[in-house]
Formats: sequence, structure tokens, C-alpha cells
Amino acid sequence: MLKYINSIEYFFFQISGYIEWYRQIIIIDNYFELMNVPQQYQIDIAKLQQNLRQLQSKFHPDNNLDASVAEQNLSLSANTDGFLHESIAKLSALKPEQASAIINEAYNTLKNPDSRASHLLALKGISQSINQPIRDLEFLDDAMSFRIDLDDADSQSITLLSKKLSEWLDNYQLAFDEVYQKIDNSVKGEANDDALTTQAIDIIQKLQFLVKLQADVAKTTDELAKQNFDNDDDLYV
Repeated sequence: MLKYINSIEYFFFQISGYIEWYRQIIIIDNYFELMNVPQQYQIDIAKLQQNLRQLQSKFHPDNNLDASVAEQNLSLSANTDGFLHESIAKLSALKPEQASAIINEAYNTLKNPDSRASHLLALKGISQSINQPIRDLEFLDDAMSFRIDLDDADSQSITLLSKKLSEWLDNYQLAFDEVYQKIDNSVKGEANDDALTTQAIDIIQKLQFLVKLQADVAKTTDELAKQNFDNDDDLYV
């Protein structure tokens, strides 16, 4: 009897080990499919946010803590209509913490214009060197001038700088979208593939720079707002 029990325990030990191994090798490489948005550069960010909430409502570890497995599966099937079944099945095989982390990573990748562009190229099998410097001297000169203006910004000029940066970002997003559509529609082996790829990577590098600059503008805006608030408080002391 003891031998039989030990055999059962060993069997379940082996099964649990296999499940853990399976969880570790699960790969969800297409974030567009996972988040149920078209695989293209221009996407509906509001729809992306809606799908994030829908997925996290089912997979976040804090949700359904007291629900039975049957109840969770019923809730999952009822609230993931429209999502690719394969992606949902992969998430369901993961621990809640892992599934939630992948969903957040997918959302953040697609939300940001630089990482979304990079992900699109990666899905095409196009390797990208993030360490390659920007060689466009005109762009670098404009960026340096913008940085100087940002360092000297006040509460009025920061608004103009923010608007200028938004327009700058919009222009490069449109430029990438145009190049990517050509890459997507081109036939493999065409002579212009390498030129288009080089152009796309160049735009991504500039988008990465501008996204970082956008974060600096937001930080400076907050600092100036706090400074103005503190100055207003001093008037009543």
C-alpha cells in the first residue's frame, strides 16, 4: 500500500514538474494578436486600453481569488470574446502573475510609438541594433537646440516646447507608417528591401530619442508646476 501511495505521489510530482516546464517554454511573441488589435502601426489606443482592462479583469492575480476553477473558466470564456483563442489558451496555462506581467508588457510595447514600431519589425524577422548611433546631423542639431530650450524653459515656454515635440513625434510616426506599409507590401528579395529596412530602423532610433525627450518634457512640466505652486503658497505666508 505504501509503495502504491509513493508511486501516486511520484506521478503527481512528475506531472507538476511537467506543468512548470511547460509554463516556462510558453512564448507569446505577437502582442498585436494578444491584445486583439490589427497588426499595423496606426492603432486605436483607446481600444488597446479597453482590451487591457478586459484581459486584466480575467488574469490579474487579485481577481477571482475566491472563485472555483470552474467559475474562473466560465468567466474567462464569457469575457474574452474576440480575442485569439490560442493567445488566451497560452495565458490560461500560465500562473496569474506571469499572465498579468505578459499582458502589461504587451500593452506597454504597443502603447509607445517607438516600441510598437520595433515590435512590428521584429515580427517581420528584421533585427535591429539599438546601439547604432543616429547619423542624421540635422536631426541631432535640432535635438540639441530643443534640449537647450528645455533646460531654460519656464511655465509659458514649456507649453510651446511640448506642442513642438508632439508635432515632431507625429511626423516621424507618419514617416514610419509609410515605410512599414511598403515593407509589409513588398515581395521578399526585392532590391529595395534593404533600403526600406535601413530607413525604418533610422526612424525607430529617432522615435526612441523623442520618446525619452517627451519624458523629460513631462518631468520639467511637473517641476515647473510644483515651483509655481510653492511660489503661490509663499504669498500667503
